[in-house]
Amino acid sequence: MVRHIIWDFNGTLLSDAQLAVQTNNAVFAQLGLPSITLEEYRAKMTMPVRDFYTAMGVDFGVHSYEKISRLWLDIFNAGIVEAGLIPGMLELVKTLHARGIAQSVLSASYEPSLLHQCEQLGLMPYMRAVNGLGDESATVKLEIGRNQMRALNLCPEQVVFVGDMHTDAELARALGAACILVPWGHNSLERLERTGAPIAESPETLGSMIMEG
Repeated sequence: MVRHIIWDFNGTLLSDAQLAVQTNNAVFAQLGLPSITLEEYRAKMTMPVRDFYTAMGVDFGVHSYEKISRLWLDIFNAGIVEAGLIPGMLELVKTLHARGIAQSVLSASYEPSLLHQCEQLGLMPYMRAVNGLGDESATVKLEIGRNQMRALNLCPEQVVFVGDMHTDAELARALGAACILVPWGHNSLERLERTGAPIAESPETLGSMIMEG
């Protein structure tokens, strides 16, 4: 029986895939690099984010990752709350809460920024924990996931991790939790299908899969 949902944030709850593309293109323009489309972004985006830029052909000997990251965050953070949540997701979070299913957020975002964003978007009353990174490196989140599960005393067999990227399926396996992926975020449906994880095509379908699990 599902007793706890761990939510990824960006692309899963937050409707920010297009904002990420726009931000990347603004940064690329400053660096003299070609722009990308949403489809190209979803085909390449991975974690840690540094690997995404390598896949896009960025030479860190010419443009440092630290410079790219700082430019990116300054542009992205200015538009993140305005991007809003995926339509229907706040309603689902409220429904699960009312049914006694506990929830938390686990993200590779900088934790102080993540907390502010979750507060602004109305998620905090429904979350037992909101955990992100201690810096802005956007690296993998396995260790903070393990820490969150220990802090909340979660039994992996009763946890479902919901994310939008192929790396989220890998993370769920490492945590011993079940996984459901959603196709409206930062990876293409084709990439998600290759993980073998179940995919929810809509918030309504996601709710049914959780509550029937």
